[in-house]
Amino acid sequence: MKNERPDSTLRDLLEDAFEKALDQEPAPSGVRRVEKGVAATSAVVVGEVLDTHHPHLPGRVLVRWLDPDGALLERWLLRERHLSLRAGDRVLVTLPVGLLEWVVSGALGSESSQPLPDESNRSCVRLQPGEVLEVQSCEGARLLTLRQGPDGPVLELGSDNLELSAARTLRLRADTVEIVSAHGGIDLRTDGDAVVRGRTIRLN
Repeated sequence: MKNERPDSTLRDLLEDAFEKALDQEPAPSGVRRVEKGVAATSAVVVGEVLDTHHPHLPGRVLVRWLDPDGALLERWLLRERHLSLRAGDRVLVTLPVGLLEWVVSGALGSESSQPLPDESNRSCVRLQPGEVLEVQSCEGARLLTLRQGPDGPVLELGSDNLELSAARTLRLRADTVEIVSAHGGIDLRTDGDAVVRGRTIRLN
């Protein structure tokens, strides 16, 4: 008498063997394997943008964030293609199922963004025609002078050397920016990478 197995039992054995073989295979490069019985979840945390100009990898931004285990991370991450980010912006950082790399999926704006103060809490100094507002040091040295010029306000800082310093980012924003130097010349220095961006760059 032959020892025969029902077809359903043989099929179950083959399926179990096939699943075990798949579990033993390494996951493809860049793909995060989800263990059997574990729900597929995607971690989402809030990070802060530190820099938006990678010298060699356009589209990546430098972000600092705490992962779900409490570890502080700081890396250049891919961002969603339609995001327009600035240094200081808070962003949503996620680790999608199927990837080993965190990505920036959304923006929340800058944490320092505050609503405008109430008009009743503002102080106002009104200059009459020809008047000048001057701020002096305790020794009487001129620190700041503000006056109305023919084309708009004129702000003069200091009388000799002037230093503008910021802990994070110093940004000048205008429709047109001009830097004019006399015989002393212009000296540009940086400890990092210098990036020049423009539709047309003219050098003479």
